[in-house]
Amino acid sequence: MALAALALLSAALLGCGEAPAPPGWVQGDVRIGPVSPVEQPGVVNDRPYSATLKIERAADGKTVTIVTSDANGYFKVELPSGRYRLVPQVGSNLSAPAPQEFGVSPGLVTSLKVDYDSGIR
Repeated sequence: MALAALALLSAALLGCGEAPAPPGWVQGDVRIGPVSPVEQPGVVNDRPYSATLKIERAADGKTVTIVTSDANGYFKVELPSGRYRLVPQVGSNLSAPAPQEFGVSPGLVTSLKVDYDSGIR
């Protein structure tokens, strides 16, 4: 009987020290466009954009990290599993794109696209 109780207590204690789930990642492509006032069929009218992006927890809006996309418009951040909101920051004379909510799952990559409007018309 004492041995069974000890086994149950050991199992309960081991369960309390569970390792956290492995992290996941969010990556993205940041673009700005149009880059020309005249759009032509088949011609890409945007380009990569280096922007500052704030990542918040979706539940309470607390800032988790701030990242800047590189010259190719790319960013990648490791995050714990959960729900987040990507909040693009305002560029010079630009309005910021709308925030995007996303989820991060253990071991997986979530991909986002962020489009800034250049205002060229």
